[in-house]
Amino acid sequence: MHNHFRDKGESLYYFFDTFDKLLECPDCSSCIILKCKSSIICCNHCGYLKDISLGHVTTRWGSNYGVCYDHKLWLRTPCCGRELWAFNKEHLHYLFNYITADIRGRTPYINQSVASRLPDWIKSSKNKIQLKKALERLERKMEVIQ
Repeated sequence: MHNHFRDKGESLYYFFDTFDKLLECPDCSSCIILKCKSSIICCNHCGYLKDISLGHVTTRWGSNYGVCYDHKLWLRTPCCGRELWAFNKEHLHYLFNYITADIRGRTPYINQSVASRLPDWIKSSKNKIQLKKALERLERKMEVIQ
């Protein structure tokens, strides 16, 4: 029996705009949950506070490292000589379903979906075992905040 993945056209913006983002506190390395539509980054562990609505906001799309609002993403881990990252648990589950699938289907004419924009090293079947292990590390990391 095969594990199927069907690309429904979700863009990276869907995971970014619709769900909370998990960031790493620059002072204590704890997980900061940036609530969807919020502009305040606040660490419940050490009290780090930043208003991201002030000043320049950057997000690095398509890079080999996870950065959001000039803060490292909390869900990131080395993999295949690069860095695998996710914005949140929903993004992580999407990647897990994509990577572990035996059969991957795409909706035609959707060129902005996460699946269509993944880098070749993530799409490559030769990296499947390493990617699955990296995703499992990130899943274990998620357990800390649940």
